[in-house]
Amino acid sequence: MSAPMTQSVIAFLHSVPQFARSSSIRFVVDGQLVGHLTQAMAQNLSQLPTPANCPAIQTSTDTLQLTTGSDVATRSQVLTAYALALRAAGKLQNWRDEPMDLFIGDTCFLSTERAAFRALGLTTRSVHLNGWVSDANGVKLWVAKRSETKFVDPGHLDNLVGGGVASGECLALAITREAWEEAGLTFRHSPRPSNWLHVCRDIREGVQDELIAVHDVWLPTHFQAKNQDGEVASLQLHDIDFVLEQIVASRFTWDAALVILDGLVRQHYFGRDNHIIKQALISLGFRQDTASL
Repeated sequence: MSAPMTQSVIAFLHSVPQFARSSSIRFVVDGQLVGHLTQAMAQNLSQLPTPANCPAIQTSTDTLQLTTGSDVATRSQVLTAYALALRAAGKLQNWRDEPMDLFIGDTCFLSTERAAFRALGLTTRSVHLNGWVSDANGVKLWVAKRSETKFVDPGHLDNLVGGGVASGECLALAITREAWEEAGLTFRHSPRPSNWLHVCRDIREGVQDELIAVHDVWLPTHFQAKNQDGEVASLQLHDIDFVLEQIVASRFTWDAALVILDGLVRQHYFGRDNHIIKQALISLGFRQDTASL
């Protein structure tokens, strides 16, 4: 690995947008800090008419607080009612009718519509998979190009597999489902995560606070990836040098770029500079070696 490329990778990692916690509003549900809101979203929530049969939101200088009761079902119903109200007011985009679970530690705290997670700064869980291939010319990587119609990062390059963990899904089921939908890939045994990454950054919808279960799979040279759900424009096998060039040029999604770099670190791809890249991932808060879901 050349010194200029290592420097470019480090520069890229430092360019990844970070979450501006100091300008956010805390979102507390039943005494638990569950997310962070932009000033605009906090104002949207505080100005909403209280949905029927729901408690009103309590506001203070730096906190919005919602007291619903003590059980998952009640919290989920109330938060979904507020999400629907935001949608009706035109303040919540990309509604997908796909519930996701919010975990506090190892326990599901509530479930609500996927579109509400980033708007309310709630922590999402996702699964990503690096599809590696080794042949006589070295290591290659399967790369997806996202559809131009995707709401998030249209047209960007991506991992072979990547998607959110749906409500009630375990990680093994999520990676198995996503692998088939996005790449036509099936497993004899579902892979276990190789590592965890944490992305927390300001985005146009609010805050992306995401725990990523990173998976690595070595695929045979004859494997041909084939998208099944129409959300991928193309799937191609590329040399690692090309992939790194595209990463530092910001042509990959932030998530996918971090997942790939983390996978290359595990392969000691960067040689003598491997510890520099690894330390940057850790010091910037992306790499979560001891995290669990």
